[in-house]
Amino acid sequence: MAKAQIVVNVDRPDEVRTVAAWFERWRDRLVAVSGNTGCGCCVDIWDVEGPVDALVELPEAVVAHPGIQA
Repeated sequence: MAKAQIVVNVDRPDEVRTVAAWFERWRDRLVAVSGNTGCGCCVDIWDVEGPVDALVELPEAVVAHPGIQA
């Protein structure tokens, strides 16, 4: 399993749609998903843990550094 923090700029509709689709695809295989810790007005933030193959599908633009941690 690996961990990552997802940060989505809500004013970027493509990011919002991409991450929503990613959650839809992988939610059943994720071990942990935090609540949204972003403000919601400009960013949505989740800490996630799941299979490496799921996390590497995330666009680099939405993965906070240092990124995916095994």
